[in-house]
Amino acid sequence: MTVGDWDDEFDVVVLGTGGAGLTAALTAAVNGASVAVYEKSATVGGTTAVSGGIAWIPAHTRAPDLTVEAALDYLRAQSFGAMDDELVSTFVRTGQEMVDFVEKHSDVRFEVASGFPDYKPELPGGRPGGGRSLSPLPYDISRLGSWQDRITAFPADYSNVGFDAETRARLHADIDADTAAGDLCVAGTALIAGLLKGALDHGVTPATGCRGVELIAGSDGGIAGVRVDCGTAARRVRARRGVILANGGFEWDTAMVEAFLRGPMRGAVSPPNNTGDALRMAMAHGADLANMGEAWWVPIVRIPGDTIDGQQRSRSVRLERTRPRSIIVNRSGRRFVNEACDYNSMAGAFHYLEPRGGYVNDPAWIVFDAEHLRRYGFLGVAPDDAAPEWFCESPDLAALGARTGIDPDGLAQTVASWNRGVAAGADPEFGRGASAYDGYWGDDQADTPAGRTLGPLDTAPYYAVPLSVGAMGTKGGPRTDADGRVLHVTGRPIPGLFAAGNAMAGVTGRAYGGAGGTIGPAMVFGFRAGRAAAAGDSSV
Repeated sequence: MTVGDWDDEFDVVVLGTGGAGLTAALTAAVNGASVAVYEKSATVGGTTAVSGGIAWIPAHTRAPDLTVEAALDYLRAQSFGAMDDELVSTFVRTGQEMVDFVEKHSDVRFEVASGFPDYKPELPGGRPGGGRSLSPLPYDISRLGSWQDRITAFPADYSNVGFDAETRARLHADIDADTAAGDLCVAGTALIAGLLKGALDHGVTPATGCRGVELIAGSDGGIAGVRVDCGTAARRVRARRGVILANGGFEWDTAMVEAFLRGPMRGAVSPPNNTGDALRMAMAHGADLANMGEAWWVPIVRIPGDTIDGQQRSRSVRLERTRPRSIIVNRSGRRFVNEACDYNSMAGAFHYLEPRGGYVNDPAWIVFDAEHLRRYGFLGVAPDDAAPEWFCESPDLAALGARTGIDPDGLAQTVASWNRGVAAGADPEFGRGASAYDGYWGDDQADTPAGRTLGPLDTAPYYAVPLSVGAMGTKGGPRTDADGRVLHVTGRPIPGLFAAGNAMAGVTGRAYGGAGGTIGPAMVFGFRAGRAAAAGDSSV
């Protein structure tokens, strides 16, 4: 295309405004590039905005004894050879630099999420006492002016990803109402708000309602720009130094989910805009792909009549499955997983494929008793509220089995076995309560990890809610090098094309280090891609 064919022209074009996209845009702007940011949604922030906002940075200076070597040992121990050692080393070694840069050039301020264990803390290099997860401090969103109402949010009820008031407090993102000044926001909203303020202060104003639909090749075979659909008008935008794909994964595209993911994925807990745009655009120019079978897995509940943008919502389950007096069973009434383990690790149990029975653990049910409901509530239903119909309230286990289709004999045997283990203070079958992580989301009034998550099911009535496996986002995409340059199937970088966040192949493979294991790498590679693109360093 000639210069006259372009509607706009910038040094760097960023698609997407989540943690990866805004970090990339901020970095490119600080490094002297003119930057355009396009966001498909009417609001900014993507999945990051509705998350806990935590970044897992495994080797930083704000907690003692966080070494690069220990972090690499820990990730290798859980990735089963599926991660790229070079890129993981880059991620671990760049984390502190990214944090320092973001805090210097934006309004984001991080603190250690005190006491938050790694997800598999007993593995070599793991941290049972936490320290690697960094949480954004509460932020006065009024500093954004007219942008303060333009950050992505779910409906003002029990959050789609489980970040209700109690969960936020446990992430140390709570606000003291007596001392709070201004319009403070927390968690993912605070992270996006602080990044957005930094971008705006450096002359970068996102264009919302604009979807990147096609990468435009230059005469040298590299990427010269992008076609953006802004509703009634399409614009051809030249990117003199590079296009950065940071516009999410493909978890809301049914065809791609069925084609690529390694097992069932029954619903996404992200906003319904991640439909594989980045993947299609990169594939059209010969991008190599990696990690395509993986997602950021999470157990989900789908509540009847609960929709978002006209589509069925899926809600992650965290507190409910970890607290005492609840278990998860399959159709045979059998437990099949440590209910209190990290959500990503549960996918393997749901994906177990029995040759004659298919996916025998999907769907499953989370079963709990009246005392659980009285003490804790369940999925936003307060302890003193009437149980909704979909809780399948039943006077005994036999009736619960008849109502749900769970084998009543198997369920009775499982509950009896569970109660015996609880009385002995252990779960001999799956080790629930043995890990430092297991008790984090449980009953915080108990003294031990086991006490926070183990409790008998012995008080009628009994309840069961269908449970399946979903995802916070997908984890596969175009392969990149250490600076986010997208690699062609021949192994060479595609000039002018970068990717970060869920739009790139997840560098940690199957591993999920701890809270913020999605956002930490997204921001690190957004930072590196933004810096490389600003320098015009796209093909070396």
